Amino acid sequence: MKNAGKFKKTDSQMLKSSGLDHPMRIGLAALVLPLIISACQTEAQFLAQNAPSALNTALARGRFELNCPQASGTVLSKKVTYINGIGMGGGGGYEWTEYTIGVRGCGKSAVYETMCRDQDNCNAFANTGQILESGQ
Repeated sequence: MKNAGKFKKTDSQMLKSSGLDHPMRIGLAALVLPLIISACQTEAQFLAQNAPSALNTALARGRFELNCPQASGTVLSKKVTYINGIGMGGGGGYEWTEYTIGVRGCGKSAVYETMCRDQDNCNAFANTGQILESGQ
């Protein structure tokens, strides 16, 4: 019982020994919490989040290549691709959303594979490298 008093620390003593005061702990939690929440994002949410950017990226390329400012686009398929890692929130790798998007206008059409890391990082690649005249 003699040593029992040595191991009891008050809350204020523990805070001082941790080196973090209350405002610092709150600030640290505010920085870490969004990372934890984003790791819980589902594949469906990730696909929905990036879909508008993917469509806009494919449309911009398609309108240029088709020389048709009024061309429209349609998402034909979508999936999440994992590169060098475990996947959604598993760490160690990268998750990409991948969309196949058809662009059609002015009697022409093209198909693009569009990959997005996030809403600000999308690239559209020509699926076949061909632009087809309608009716072919």
